[in-house]
Amino acid sequence: MFIVLLLLWLIFAGSLTVTNLILGVIVSALITFFCSRFMGYSTKKFFAALKKPGQLLGYLLVLLREIVTANIAVLKMIYRRAAPEPALVRFSSDLKSEAHRVLVANSITLTPGTYTVELEDGRYAVHALDRSFDTDIENCVFFRMARKMEES
Repeated sequence: MFIVLLLLWLIFAGSLTVTNLILGVIVSALITFFCSRFMGYSTKKFFAALKKPGQLLGYLLVLLREIVTANIAVLKMIYRRAAPEPALVRFSSDLKSEAHRVLVANSITLTPGTYTVELEDGRYAVHALDRSFDTDIENCVFFRMARKMEES
């Protein structure tokens, strides 16, 4: 994480100077320390996640597909001038890892028309722009893929 943060710092700084390098090292070290100490980050977990890049890449491609599909659905609703019927859906998940639960919650939020309002102990509350968007959300592709990532 430290190296990635330092590289980002240097890219965003725009010039490679001694001052930028020293500031980048300090800021990157502080952020890495904070994440390790208070947010449960560990290098071991990071490299364990990188061992399965195919699954992560597959997940990102599915997420991109779902974002495009949901955008089209929202656009159709707008062009039809149909009045949306919002819904708040509550359900539980059997995902064991907090990281995978958060990944799915964020994926739902990134998909237009849905927003994860709450996630606590595997229980989700998702706001859907229209009732048609909440159909079988608890069994969506994000949960299936996250379960596969947990198993391996």
